[in-house]
Amino acid sequence: MKQLMRILGLFKALLVIAVALAAAPSFAGDLVKEIKERGVFRVGMAESPPWQSPNPTTGKYEGFNVDLAEQVAKVLGVQLEIVPNTWATIIPGLEAGQYDAVFANLFATPERAIVVDFTEPYFTYGFHVIVNAKSGITTMDNLNSPEVTFVGESGTVEESYPKELYPQANVRGVVTNDIAAWIGEVASGQADAAFIDPGTLRLLQLRSPALASRLTVLNGEDTLVKPVGLAYAIRPGEQHFLNFLNTFIRDVVRNGENVKLRDKWFEELAKRS
Repeated sequence: MKQLMRILGLFKALLVIAVALAAAPSFAGDLVKEIKERGVFRVGMAESPPWQSPNPTTGKYEGFNVDLAEQVAKVLGVQLEIVPNTWATIIPGLEAGQYDAVFANLFATPERAIVVDFTEPYFTYGFHVIVNAKSGITTMDNLNSPEVTFVGESGTVEESYPKELYPQANVRGVVTNDIAAWIGEVASGQADAAFIDPGTLRLLQLRSPALASRLTVLNGEDTLVKPVGLAYAIRPGEQHFLNFLNTFIRDVVRNGENVKLRDKWFEELAKRS
């Protein structure tokens, strides 16, 4: 009798576990399966050329992240649907289930990682330090000096970061959103140095090659100042989907396709300006 009771008790325990598992939400692979069954991969995007933005003529979204989103959709065997959004609402829209992922030039920060899962970075955003070619400044070690003057657009990190990292140097803000205006001060010798991100540097080199020729870049893309990853975001708990996207991104980065696409779209932006 005791043995029968033990068997019945074990059966009841197994039944409780089975019911609990059936009632619990499943995590692994649900979103991948859902996307494939739906036949559509939905991504949220906020305008930021040349990473992702509407074509000025057709209004259709295009850019670096559009190309990669299309590749992901192709691998999944589905169509791509872009859901336009704003930077203020793009994360809330993801949380609300309006799209499967955010494909944009998002900074992957610890604060944002509280509410979303980030993929591995598809690019590292940071800053080159450029100096006047005749300044005599040859290394980053020469920058923290009262004899050095940085220039940057007022109210931006290009103004605040030099103050933080090189406290002995002078920093002057310039009220303008024209890159050539404040970078031009370095080229002309009115200032000694400035921070500039790789994409903007590429844009400057394409638009104003004569100006760019009067500048020296002190650090390469492998030693950017204040680096932060650009990554995609998904809702937490979709581990299979996250693994899939990370595998895709690793392949893109390993093959150098991310650099090729970035240069392609910054060159396109330069042609239109």
